Amino acid sequence: MKKSSYLLSVVIAALFMTIPIKADDYNHIATDIFWNQLYEGGGWSLYCGYRFDQEGNSPDGFHIGIDHVYETEWMLDALQCDNRNQCYVEQGDIFVKMESDMHNLYPSWTDLTVYRSGRVYGEVEGEDWRFDDCDFEWKAGVLEPRPLSRGNIARSIFYMHTKYNLPVSDKMLQALKAWNKQDLPSEQ
Repeated sequence: MKKSSYLLSVVIAALFMTIPIKADDYNHIATDIFWNQLYEGGGWSLYCGYRFDQEGNSPDGFHIGIDHVYETEWMLDALQCDNRNQCYVEQGDIFVKMESDMHNLYPSWTDLTVYRSGRVYGEVEGEDWRFDDCDFEWKAGVLEPRPLSRGNIARSIFYMHTKYNLPVSDKMLQALKAWNKQDLPSEQ
């Protein structure tokens, strides 16, 4: 009995040792770095350009959250995971790095993030703005963000593709290439 208890203790300890405690996980990045360092004085949301403070609140009442430009769902699909927890277990460190990579994280109006889900970036014909004071359109599964954000979006997706070998949909590739050239990097 004593021997089996000792063996069980060793197995449990070994299991805990294989679950690394990471300083660069998404929750750490979100709370300690994104809001408290990168946007400690506030900023502007990616898609609509809404001003916000350090807590993610805008004077107009819009709540700003953190958005993955290369969607988490796309990462899960590429890694063949059904959900985030499965990816943490089966893919471990690589998924943690993908999910918390700050080159892919931008402030975004949280209500808008819901409309982004499952859609690709691209050009939409016409100017049918879906929200007041926000140049953000979608039609037939394609999203067209405001011109000022397009280059950042393209470079974020290309970065994730290059760094983690994540796929880029053929549907959006041409638009992203054009956006990268039209909206050059800012000096920030």
